[in-house]
Amino acid sequence: MHLRSAAGSRLAIVILIGIAGLAPTFADEFQECPDCPIMVKLPAGRFLMGTAVADRLTDPRTGKPATNDGPQHVVTIDSPFAIGKYEVTVEQFAAFVAATDHDTSGGCMEFSPEATFKISEDFDWDKPGFEQAGNAPVGCVSFFDAQAYAAWLSDLTGEIYRLPSEAEWEYAARAGSTGPYHWGSDRMKVCSYANVRSPGAHTISKRQLESDRNDGFPCDDGMPLSSPAGSFAPNDFGLHDMQGNAWEWVADCNHKDYEGAPADGGIWVDELDEKGGCQFGVIRGGSFLNLVERSSVTVRAGRPQTGRATNMGFRVARGGKTKNTSESDWSAAPNTGSELAASQDANSAGARLFSENCAACHMVPTAYRGIYGTDQQSVEAAISGGGNNVMSMPAFGEVLTADEISELAKFVRALNGWE
Repeated sequence: MHLRSAAGSRLAIVILIGIAGLAPTFADEFQECPDCPIMVKLPAGRFLMGTAVADRLTDPRTGKPATNDGPQHVVTIDSPFAIGKYEVTVEQFAAFVAATDHDTSGGCMEFSPEATFKISEDFDWDKPGFEQAGNAPVGCVSFFDAQAYAAWLSDLTGEIYRLPSEAEWEYAARAGSTGPYHWGSDRMKVCSYANVRSPGAHTISKRQLESDRNDGFPCDDGMPLSSPAGSFAPNDFGLHDMQGNAWEWVADCNHKDYEGAPADGGIWVDELDEKGGCQFGVIRGGSFLNLVERSSVTVRAGRPQTGRATNMGFRVARGGKTKNTSESDWSAAPNTGSELAASQDANSAGARLFSENCAACHMVPTAYRGIYGTDQQSVEAAISGGGNNVMSMPAFGEVLTADEISELAKFVRALNGWE
């Protein structure tokens, strides 16, 4: 079942399933300017964030469940807020770029049919390497691009637009649900609700290609690449594409799990983040390139905030009690990886590998805090397995040799004084 995009406003009945029981309420919509996103008002509420150990989904690419979406914990959203009904579209982002002349140079990560990936200046939000409708979600957007868009909306409307916190995002995505998907637990129903990986999709890695061949797909949604906003059924809050279509930036810094996470729905930062920016940001919701298991309401991934990829976009929030991060010091991107590498021994093998393969890394020299370990073995494992500690790319073990990974790990450790 596919639904065409709806124009104008509609009243959506929402069932909010709180921990204390059922609390039916209503959600309504508004749009503050012709180029502004349609926003949906959400009520305050309480929910269980994350996944219980026993309920974690196995990723068919790796054969292992994720470990960064726990421990499961109660979060109370005590202030109503609004969130985009759809992901920000190509047309909406184009209006922002035309009005501000925002610079999006720096390249974008593209995933090809040849089971590989690359970062290239040839790809950008308006040329992702495939045909994309104007009302499809914009891709090739960094955290800083998303923040700049939100700041522009704030100036345009006189209201505070921002990225949602990670907790707000999951609250909105769940819409009262308690299973891995907003429609329940049955992965076979995904083609009615989300644009996820299906036959013909570009391939992220060799492991992904093997999974496609060996495991197949639960169904064929007919959308191997991005789809127009609203092409699939909404969740019970009336929100479309909270799962699939494009990964969505949220305002939080990445942490390896939820130990110590705030319980009030606020943005999660710490003292170092306040002073020097995030080590990595967080994207949520999966994409048209990801399997349904990687597009659940709990899956989260850390990515360098400067990183761009053809399947990474965002949606905006408004109101609530979280601070307006679009007015913070995070509005400007840090230095590039090439500049950092050049500040070291530019002739070393590690510097060369860093410059060639880490163009999407978060580039503050002190930013690699080693949340997955700082010893040689841990950094090598992060690089080889596509971990969020160092690279914004999947499975470098499929691209670099063992010796190259070793040299790259040595360079990153030297860059951060971990030796």
